[in-house]
Amino acid sequence: MDYEPKKDKKNHLKRSASLAQYSGLAMQMLGTILIFTYAGVRLDRWQGHQIPGWTIVLSLTGIGASLYMLIRNMPKL
Repeated sequence: MDYEPKKDKKNHLKRSASLAQYSGLAMQMLGTILIFTYAGVRLDRWQGHQIPGWTIVLSLTGIGASLYMLIRNMPKL
């Protein structure tokens, strides 16, 4: 029989919701970093720089912003 006690079913649903939440957060972090990096590449091309200064600065800014979002969205312990 495929009988699951209610406690196991609740635990499974709780884990699934947690997984979905953290997967969404990871995609948001990746998107933030990619958007900032792309903006830096476009600025460097537009200004004709030999050294990709904007790409470096904006990609690090994107990493910082995504870490900030991660810390803000973590549950309080």
